[in-house]
Amino acid sequence: MNLSRTSRTSRTSHTVAAVAAATAIATLTGASTTASATASATSVSAPGQSVEARAYGSAPYAWATRRGSTIGIYGIDLHGQSFTNGGTVRMALFSDSGPRGIPVWTKDAVARRLSGRPGGSFDVRTGLLDCTAYGYAKDSTMTVWDIATDTWSNKVRVSTSCNDSVS
Repeated sequence: MNLSRTSRTSRTSHTVAAVAAATAIATLTGASTTASATASATSVSAPGQSVEARAYGSAPYAWATRRGSTIGIYGIDLHGQSFTNGGTVRMALFSDSGPRGIPVWTKDAVARRLSGRPGGSFDVRTGLLDCTAYGYAKDSTMTVWDIATDTWSNKVRVSTSCNDSVS
């Protein structure tokens, strides 16, 4: 038995198998790239997604901060980015103890270009008390609606009921 001939045949069959596998992978990768490109093109134009989310690849985002006070009364400022530039946004507060799905407070603002933030952005003084400054648990959810694109931001937990028991 000639071992060198068997090894050469074995190497050739392994090489052919490797080339066939590489071709199959390249074909599948090309097909999946096309499929993923089609899927991302479809998801980019999905209804309810803001213009800025399509342009910047991020959904509208909101966050709350505590406004400082020299007399001990702290307020909530709400900030946002990646909304429709020049479009109206509606901030809404939903209380955990209030009617389900009905905001107990709303305020409109116009999202505009702010340095360092993508898309339309805003900084709004809500006029609401920040009860976490006094030790109260977070009992409400704030969210922002981009009216132009019918898109909601993330949910932001805050405390606005300073008359409940301290946690």
